[in-house]
Amino acid sequence: MRAMLVLCALAAFGLAVAHAGDAGDNTLTAQEKSEGWKLLFDGKSLDQWRCYNKQDAAGWGVKDGSIVLEKPGSGDLMTRDKFGDFEFSVDWKFDNDNKSNNSGIIYRVGETKGPAWRTGPEMQIMPDTGKQPGLHDAGSFYDLIAPTTNAMKPATEWNRFKILARGKHFEQFVNGTKVIDLDMGSDAWNAAMAKSKFKKVPEFASQSEGHIALQDHGAKIAFRNVKVRVLK
Repeated sequence: MRAMLVLCALAAFGLAVAHAGDAGDNTLTAQEKSEGWKLLFDGKSLDQWRCYNKQDAAGWGVKDGSIVLEKPGSGDLMTRDKFGDFEFSVDWKFDNDNKSNNSGIIYRVGETKGPAWRTGPEMQIMPDTGKQPGLHDAGSFYDLIAPTTNAMKPATEWNRFKILARGKHFEQFVNGTKVIDLDMGSDAWNAAMAKSKFKKVPEFASQSEGHIALQDHGAKIAFRNVKVRVLK
């Protein structure tokens, strides 16, 4: 009996240790706090957000601890703060398996008379095609560079996207796998730009800092665990 109690105690201790670094959704672990991560969404409020070229977040809301697009056509939801060199992480999923679902994460956004994507590069959010992704598929550096591999889960399950932007260097991650590693002004960048629609958009990727936007492209989408870390 004593041996069984000892084994149960050890198992419970191991389980506690295993979950010690898991702070739950929309919270930060002790390690993340020590590394400088900041929550952009606490699961309850959109206080840190507003729509592009607007002063409120009308059309977006909070449901079951997630940011949700309630009224398509409301405009991209963007951070009130601006970020230059940063890491950004977010979980997302669509509420249905419509293959035409579309969204994105647009960063270093400057507010102009045009849409957010005219100034900010975009990490594309799309359903998984089941194939090697292209320039407009999930995880791509939209219209410039395709992901190196397909690391997607089904789009109705939570997928985690991460973006690292440091100066002219960009990295993008899908569910922990790096799929984009790109330097602005490199041969790869220049070749991609020459074929892209952005070659005629001089303000594209022109901002050294800007807002981070969650794109309203008409699809019902949810976001959670939205966090950022400023890089020094």
